[in-house]
Amino acid sequence: MRRLLLIPLLAVSLNVFAGNTLRVGQQVLTVGDTAAHTIDLLGTPSYKEPVENRFGAFRGERWQYTRDNGHVVEVTIIAGKVAAIEDHVEERRG
Repeated sequence: MRRLLLIPLLAVSLNVFAGNTLRVGQQVLTVGDTAAHTIDLLGTPSYKEPVENRFGAFRGERWQYTRDNGHVVEVTIIAGKVAAIEDHVEERRG
């Protein structure tokens, strides 16, 4: 029974770790890095959208980058710092 509980806990902890960093070549982008460092590593985002609080006030931006093999990386920038990193695989249609 303990093994059955251990496996999901390990999977959740790995997802949290993966969400805090992104390997870009030989370098790593980490939550807390500056927006300027993000641009140095990933370049200009292909898409930007505002991030607002529940009252509609501007908090920051979500930057989207298209990478190889259908990966889309979303980097959330709040107060000039990386607040979140999400790596998605886009489904190919057609």
